[in-house]
Amino acid sequence: MSLITDVRGSLAQTPRIVEGLVAAAPREALYWREADDTWNSVEVLCHLADGEITDWMPRIEKILSGGGRFTPFNREGGFARYRGWTAEALVGEFGQLRRANLEKLDTLNLTAPHLALTGQHPEFGTVTLSQLLACWATHDMAHIAQLSRLQTRSFGRHVGPWRKYFSLLQGDAA
Repeated sequence: MSLITDVRGSLAQTPRIVEGLVAAAPREALYWREADDTWNSVEVLCHLADGEITDWMPRIEKILSGGGRFTPFNREGGFARYRGWTAEALVGEFGQLRRANLEKLDTLNLTAPHLALTGQHPEFGTVTLSQLLACWATHDMAHIAQLSRLQTRSFGRHVGPWRKYFSLLQGDAA
């Protein structure tokens, strides 16, 4: 399989995985933070949805239109855009935006030669379309892991002596 096919397949699964994680979480777990300066699950959802609007496809389109400098991505921009939204509404929004982006991606008919095209990241300098696509899928996986970890640690506060069996709970305050 090619990177394009692999990335697209991974990106298509993310909304379902996120929906499953959020549907299983009690409200308290969705707003639980590991520490004061960390994101809760609802903020992760805001970030994911906002990235579908302001990050991935605009950068792909920039590369395909001849390159140039990417607009910096405000990692917390979705917090303002989606202030007051419920987790369920955010999951729906993310799924809808992702489906639209996958449809756009499909219409681009990307091929192996496209993967070498470049754009200018504000921090990293020259990056390839291949790297951007791989980053998009990796970004999804990292936030899926984060959502799972947040729920594990939220529930894990109540497991008592079983905490010794959960590596994700090691080092956390009881």
